[in-house]
Amino acid sequence: ACGSGSSYENWAATDGAAGLINLDDVQAAFKDSKSATDFEDRVNQIYEGDGLVLIRASQNGENLTLEGWEDLDGDSEIDDASDDQLFSIVQDTNKEYDMRGYHGNGYYRSHYGAGDFLFTYMVISSLSPRGYYYSTPISRGSSIRNQRSRYRQSSAYNRQAQRNSNFNRKQSSFSGSRYQQSRSNVSSNRQTYQQTQKSSGSFKNSNAVSRPRAGSSFRSSSRSGARGAGGGMRVRTSHRN
Repeated sequence: ACGSGSSYENWAATDGAAGLINLDDVQAAFKDSKSATDFEDRVNQIYEGDGLVLIRASQNGENLTLEGWEDLDGDSEIDDASDDQLFSIVQDTNKEYDMRGYHGNGYYRSHYGAGDFLFTYMVISSLSPRGYYYSTPISRGSSIRNQRSRYRQSSAYNRQAQRNSNFNRKQSSFSGSRYQQSRSNVSSNRQTYQQTQKSSGSFKNSNAVSRPRAGSSFRSSSRSGARGAGGGMRVRTSHRN
């Protein structure tokens, strides 16, 4: 956990607190996953925030849309009025895909060609005359949370955090000012969440990864943990489920 000595400013500077996610790895997970649960589990391994990432997928005519949201209010259910959208993937009528990030991830755009990716498996497994619809079941929340808790105690999470750090540096270099501007684009729902964390002191129990970030003056107070080209990085873990 962050501990009583950690400042709110240090917590707020982490990718997890800001709702930032490695969307290259999310895209790879979308291409590799064979079920909605596979994708949910993998995205929650990638993401460094304290809330779970929940997904919602729907069909509108021949278009399919998948959205990823951080569950800021912790009820294991997507609520547009209180949670924060991180990304979307849309399959168009040509069976090609457009992926985009939202808010702090708004700099990210990706287009890729047709393939037997996650939508194919999801639709086949749940055909309906009304079209396809899926949303992470509330009952899945505890399972995802427990799986993520175990993962964050492993060396694999250190490696994932390093991949996320490398992704940030690459995006800072490629996207330039658009990347920097997007990082400060915080949704009203996340602003409310951050203020609640600050006023309650809950940020001190965060699982956030603390490290120097591209374009940020923030530095971790820790000298231990994984290190990469960007400097020191510390994975903060919690034993809460």
